Amino acid sequence: MHDDTDDTVPHAVRERLARAVVDLDEVEVALGDTVVRGPSRAARRPSPPELPPVPAALRPRHRIRVGLGEPVELDRPLLIGRSPRPARVLSGESPRLVSVASADGGISATHLELREQGAIVVATDMRTLNGSEVLVPGSPVQALQRGASVVVTPGTRIDLGEGVVVEVLGPERAVPRDRGAR
Repeated sequence: MHDDTDDTVPHAVRERLARAVVDLDEVEVALGDTVVRGPSRAARRPSPPELPPVPAALRPRHRIRVGLGEPVELDRPLLIGRSPRPARVLSGESPRLVSVASADGGISATHLELREQGAIVVATDMRTLNGSEVLVPGSPVQALQRGASVVVTPGTRIDLGEGVVVEVLGPERAVPRDRGAR
């Protein structure tokens, strides 16, 4: 039963309390009564300012090494195969094409796609007949089946067959400048 004649709490305060948002960390329940306390000491401490996120264009990119070749930055999708070709209709950036030798034809024309999505790298089988074997550090070897995708981490090795191995490398680390040299 609601009694508007109760004046133990002034009407202006009652209306302000009705509209107030209460942090659940500041609410205590004691013997069925709800008691709202002020902010805790931890909540009163000023928090350090949040840094803005690093724009994608400035964030270091993962790198890929095919066989014993030089690392390639994963700044756009990468298609690997014996004669890789992009899709007929491109959606987004034009992929980087990396050709590998396949004397026995065990590696498909376009065998594997590697793509950086945010902070992760995704490896996708391009509907090959033979698939690939993926070795993520600390996990058993898994077969990457026709059309399947898997998230890979730095240190992952992907065996396309015929001795062609693709290695996922982390972003290149910045080399500290020598403070003594100018």
